[in-house]
Amino acid sequence: MTCGELEILLCDYLDGVLDAEGARGVEQHLETCANCAELARDARQATEFLARVAEVDPPARLLTQILHETGSGRHGRLAKPGGIRGWLENLLAPALQPRLVMGMALTVLSFSMMARCAGISPRELRPADMNPKKIWASLDDRVHRAWGRSVKFYEEIKFVYEIQSRLRDWSEQQEEEERNAAASRPVEERRVPATPANK
Repeated sequence: MTCGELEILLCDYLDGVLDAEGARGVEQHLETCANCAELARDARQATEFLARVAEVDPPARLLTQILHETGSGRHGRLAKPGGIRGWLENLLAPALQPRLVMGMALTVLSFSMMARCAGISPRELRPADMNPKKIWASLDDRVHRAWGRSVKFYEEIKFVYEIQSRLRDWSEQQEEEERNAAASRPVEERRVPATPANK
């Protein structure tokens, strides 16, 4: 028996309504599992405490209020409005279930987020814009455009770096040629001419 199975059978075991085979299985598991034994001990103590607590009498008005709220007395169902209001409530009852309302709200939220990513403003939405094919095509187009821009930027950066490196090489080459030309000139030309003396 697993701990999960024991948790399911524990209430029946403590109440004494479990059959003999199930009770043996629970007791064997409690002997081998310290965690489940502690859980069973705590549950037994809580049950014994609740058995010792005095019963609380409900307020006198509670029963009267419950009977007043029910439609046809002690064994009747809750009163439902009749006429057009009752018919409308019966008609809309499946659509107003919390699970359906939450699902629809999440659907609208998902579509609005996808539309925003696709570049469609929610104020401009038309029923045709909610077509999943159109949304997917718009998203695909935006992804391809972004990819194209990033590839183009990368290639342009490479081109700019190549131009800069060639300009640097050319300027270094020109400086070296000027140094070589200056070194190959005769010594007389490299000297600074003397200024004539004033007479």
